[in-house]
Amino acid sequence: MTPRTISFSPLEEASGDSGIPALAEAAPAPDSATSGQASSRPETPPAATTAAGDSDTVGATPATLSRRELRREARAARERARRNAAFNALSQQERDSLFSAQVDSLIARKADSLEMHADSLAVDTMRRDTVRKPRPAGAFLDDPISGKNTDSLVYDVRNKLVYIYNQGDVTYQNSNLKADFMRIDMNSKLVHAYGKPDSLEGRPIITKPEFSDGSASYQMDTITYNLDSKKAKIKGVATQQGDGWLVGGSVKKMPDNTINIENGKYTTCDETDHPHFYLAMTKAKVIPGKKVVTGPAYLVMEDVPIYFLGIPEGFFPISSGPKSGLLMPTYGEEYSKGFFLRDLGYYFTLGDYADLAVRGGIYTLGSWEASAASRYIKRYKYSGSFNMEFSNIKTGEKGEPDYIKQNNFRIQWTHSQDAKANPGSTFSASVNFATSGYSKYSATNLNDILATQTNSSISYSKSWTGTPFSLSANMAISQNSQNQSLSITLPTVVFNVSRFYPFKRKEKMGKDRWYEKISMQYTGKMTNSVTTTESEIFSKKTLENMKNGIEHSIPVSASFNLFNYINVTPSANYTEKWYFKKVEYEWNPVTNQTDTLPTNYGFYRLYNYNLSISSSTTIYGMYDFTKKRRDRKIQAIRHTITPTFGFSYAPDFSDPKYGYYLTRQTDSTGRFTTYSPYAVNAYGVPSSGRSMSMTFSLSQNLEMKVLSKRDTSGVKKIKLIDELRASGSYNFLADSMRLSTISLSFRTTLFKNFGINLSATLDPYRVSPQGVRYDKLFFPGRITSTGWSFGYTFKSREDKSTPAVNDITSIPPEYQNPFYDPYGQMDPVLRRQYMAQSYYDFSLPWNFGFNYAVNYSVSYVNNGTTGYRKNVTQTLGFNGSVNLTPKTGITFQGGYDLKTNKLTTSSISITRDLHCWQMSFSWIPFGYHKSWSFNIGVKAASLSDLKYDKSQSMYDNLY
Repeated sequence: MTPRTISFSPLEEASGDSGIPALAEAAPAPDSATSGQASSRPETPPAATTAAGDSDTVGATPATLSRRELRREARAARERARRNAAFNALSQQERDSLFSAQVDSLIARKADSLEMHADSLAVDTMRRDTVRKPRPAGAFLDDPISGKNTDSLVYDVRNKLVYIYNQGDVTYQNSNLKADFMRIDMNSKLVHAYGKPDSLEGRPIITKPEFSDGSASYQMDTITYNLDSKKAKIKGVATQQGDGWLVGGSVKKMPDNTINIENGKYTTCDETDHPHFYLAMTKAKVIPGKKVVTGPAYLVMEDVPIYFLGIPEGFFPISSGPKSGLLMPTYGEEYSKGFFLRDLGYYFTLGDYADLAVRGGIYTLGSWEASAASRYIKRYKYSGSFNMEFSNIKTGEKGEPDYIKQNNFRIQWTHSQDAKANPGSTFSASVNFATSGYSKYSATNLNDILATQTNSSISYSKSWTGTPFSLSANMAISQNSQNQSLSITLPTVVFNVSRFYPFKRKEKMGKDRWYEKISMQYTGKMTNSVTTTESEIFSKKTLENMKNGIEHSIPVSASFNLFNYINVTPSANYTEKWYFKKVEYEWNPVTNQTDTLPTNYGFYRLYNYNLSISSSTTIYGMYDFTKKRRDRKIQAIRHTITPTFGFSYAPDFSDPKYGYYLTRQTDSTGRFTTYSPYAVNAYGVPSSGRSMSMTFSLSQNLEMKVLSKRDTSGVKKIKLIDELRASGSYNFLADSMRLSTISLSFRTTLFKNFGINLSATLDPYRVSPQGVRYDKLFFPGRITSTGWSFGYTFKSREDKSTPAVNDITSIPPEYQNPFYDPYGQMDPVLRRQYMAQSYYDFSLPWNFGFNYAVNYSVSYVNNGTTGYRKNVTQTLGFNGSVNLTPKTGITFQGGYDLKTNKLTTSSISITRDLHCWQMSFSWIPFGYHKSWSFNIGVKAASLSDLKYDKSQSMYDNLY
């Protein structure tokens, strides 16, 4: 049925028995259709379809009426017809205005007032109708009521009631009510609504009214709402607050939208009629968007009350933004550290741009730990995070060989700046610094446990718009946890002048002259670095071993074209180094060893230069298959070859006239060697010996053109070989083995997202059984190193934007590691539990990915036969997921060592969707990290602590 639109304007209150004028639609003649509808309605309004004062004659037949009664009936019928005709002649605007009018005097008369003279009805009552002259009075409502429905709308004029049937939708100010039955009382300003019996997919149901006031929305069985005070009495309400639902048996809604509930339920299950679990609340108060405060409450699961899990009172934050609060701990047991309670802490919101989470943990055998993690972000400015962890480890018994007592810490800091925040300058940081014992005794992340090298850097760069100048600064630390070594660069500063043409004319006329093609650059670098250990980082020895210096580099080059086919590029490079110390050595005949003389500090200038020239061209070869037939699938094949040759020369800077090299005795036999006293500085020394070498390379690719119906041009290009490259060099002034090793590379794409990249190095010289290369060439050479890898992901559908734990193409790489912990230090088992509670996309039937890599290398050894040893490593990794049933899925990941024919560390997880709960089991069946965990818990974040965990830690394997 077509929805009907209704509108109520603000009404004027009248005194006495005044009411709303009877409308033609308000008093329809009952026919068969309307009678059928009226019989199915849940509530029948008072008889609005009869005239005032005629209720005693309804149902009487003309035979039983007296003559006077017949005349009175005729007069009343003529009056009704006249009034209906007058009303129908009015415009819609004039009809609506009747609601603000005083009631017609005929309606206000008593039932027997129609007993008048026969000619009294001849007077035109429209002249004294008060429609056009309303009496001033107070407004019934402040704003209009508007709405619509699909069945019928009945006005009870006498009692000032409006009845709305079937899919009623009424809006007043910012409140909206939808129901299949509504009764609006204009005297008391009350709206009463409830649903009606219906069916859904063959199942009997009862529709529920839906009420919304501002941002708050409710679904209930019945509601009585006061339009004036905005209070409501609700039965059987269900409203969503945050990621949970509040269900109340008896509810009072206050004008400020707070809700008082008696015998309520709080659940995150969306089946509010019969939730799988809920927190039964004797009483509660809800402040929308902020919190829920409850009185005595207890847990109910599958209609079974669990009273011992009750609480005397409760508090649930339901705000959408971050709020300060307690961080719940985890508990368990480790063989080496005892029972533990850890990750207990507090979360602080530091304004709108930062937060802080402070956690701690204790172990019964004496160990303890603490951490602080903070995140900060300012849109269009910067973002970052800071994490600091400290642990005091005690394992074993004091005095025993396995007793360990040490302090470990780790500091992590990441910072990035938005490019739009300060155009021309950037600042970034990536710090990951930890003590060497952290990865062995305190780390719980698999990557941290296996990593032996960590790197940290802080960098800043600045460029000046409209100029060729730019500046960058960098600080870096590289740490090796195996030997406790540290490589510190503090700092490196680079000033650069980009390429410019000093001889180019300001106003160009005609072609460029040859000298206008000469370009120059400048790069100035300054650094200070040292390699030391953790125990000596703040010692005097570390300061003395600092390597520093300043280097200037000025390359000059030009580019010319010969015969329109050959590009020739001559260049010259000048480099100058400034150092501030040198170290010399001398032979001590008393001790028969070389002594290091005291460091000489001062200013020392070293320079070197070299000259070079290179040329390149491109050669094309094409074979056309369409010369005989134009409809061939393969249209043409094109072969492109790019040869490059270069020549370079550098003088011998070990000549005594430069003073860069000295000689010293090395043993008691009188042997001498050459060394540079400036080698202890940052940028090294100029090379010794003259160099005159030629470099060469050959690059080629192969393309094919084929017919394609998908392409608008009718043809498509396919690359058969992306690049096949060979390169090397030849030194004309070398004493022996003038030819360098040959580098080979091959790259191709077989099909979309799948390619092969292969590289190799050839040694053209033979090697003796003692592992020594000698000056004898052989063809094609010996492969000394090669490696290639490829991988692919097979999936049953395209990726979705929502990351899922079982979608290997949508989640970040670190989440593919079951030991990853984004919130801080956590046992790997607990981390897998966190993973198990992540979103699992059951709409993804399956996906599978693999990666294969092989590396081959040669090391020269004295084996008495070949003179070298072959080293081959092959790794195969795989991961994926598959759904066994619509609600059960398996995720897996692992690897296979082809050399030992064994599986590497692998894990498998089974996840079961329990509607509002999720259950998972994770298992690492073998290896160093052998462990398992079981978890069942609520999906929603607000009740994430309502769970059960059982696990076996990997640390139990150590003892």
